Amino acid sequence: MKKTLITLLAIMVASTTVAQNYKYYAGNLHAHTGYSDGNKDGSKTGVKTPEASFDFAKKSENFHYMGISEHNHKKAGMKYPNYAKGLQEAKASTITTFACLYGMEYGVIEEEGGHVLIYGVDDLIGWDENNFAVECARSDYNSLWNILQDYPDAFATLAHPEKTDYENLLNRPYNKNADKVICGVAIMTGPAFAKNSNYKTKSPKKFVGYYQGMLAAGYHVGPTVDHDNHYLTFGRMASSRTIVLATELNPESIMEAFREMRFYASTDWNVKVSFSVNGFPMGKRINTKTEANIAVSVDDPDTDDEVKSIKIMYGRPGSKELSTMLTSSKKGEFEFSHDLPKGKEYYYYLEIAQSDGDKVYTSPVWVKRLN
Repeated sequence: MKKTLITLLAIMVASTTVAQNYKYYAGNLHAHTGYSDGNKDGSKTGVKTPEASFDFAKKSENFHYMGISEHNHKKAGMKYPNYAKGLQEAKASTITTFACLYGMEYGVIEEEGGHVLIYGVDDLIGWDENNFAVECARSDYNSLWNILQDYPDAFATLAHPEKTDYENLLNRPYNKNADKVICGVAIMTGPAFAKNSNYKTKSPKKFVGYYQGMLAAGYHVGPTVDHDNHYLTFGRMASSRTIVLATELNPESIMEAFREMRFYASTDWNVKVSFSVNGFPMGKRINTKTEANIAVSVDDPDTDDEVKSIKIMYGRPGSKELSTMLTSSKKGEFEFSHDLPKGKEYYYYLEIAQSDGDKVYTSPVWVKRLN
């Protein structure tokens, strides 16, 4: 599963972590096809399957991977045999220049529901009679977190989260089982039924507060962008992307990057952000006997996309107090040291604004100062 604690021995070799030379891949995990309630324009376009949808997405600009997350239940059109078909089509559609992922979107909106994107699970999870491989009652999220722990490659992200979703997860005491499997929170999404494919649709940053609340509650999560495509707009509805730091462009490496939270949410599709603490990249949990040495670098090949501001945000996990700004800079590259108190733990992440209005939010690094 995701997110294991870093040992003191690992701290001694932090430089090797940075030296891995991760590559930047931009994409989206939230899309639907005719196997559930997507491809709504399929009768006009002829695109109705995951295979055809992946073929369209491969031609989108600055788009390296896509996850199709079909709704998991009959009401949304899912038929049990099609889940296996979708997995096979994703595998067959993957090429050296584009990674294809296939998963599910568990849950409903009503009745204190909430949608969870799930990858790394080859068995359809559901509640409809004769329409699942693994049973989980509708809106039974505590059982869902336990089920996902049985799949070593599984990870989950929270799609368009409202305050009381997932059995009021945000407002209840910290749930360690949920934290073991949830790696991301969508901070912007959709619009789900947008039909434009000119890259100009704006996704509202509606859920930044939920992301910040999860961090304050003690959860180890990063921020994602959801497109939630229901029409033939894959990769082209908006220029926003979830950008991952991965070793290779294939499903395994992309999924590993998500499990390790090496990703950031961006409305700019090609900005490269490097963010580390004591040599460890975003997503890590580390211990230290000294201060937190933060290194930041933002690089955009588009000359008019200048950095307007970079804020280092920080907070204490489990405090229930939202993160605040530690420091800020207008430079695209800088370092900063924070002398955190002994015995205390903090998390740090970046909030970046560009001159054209684009925003970037990174996954945090969690740092505990040893006594």
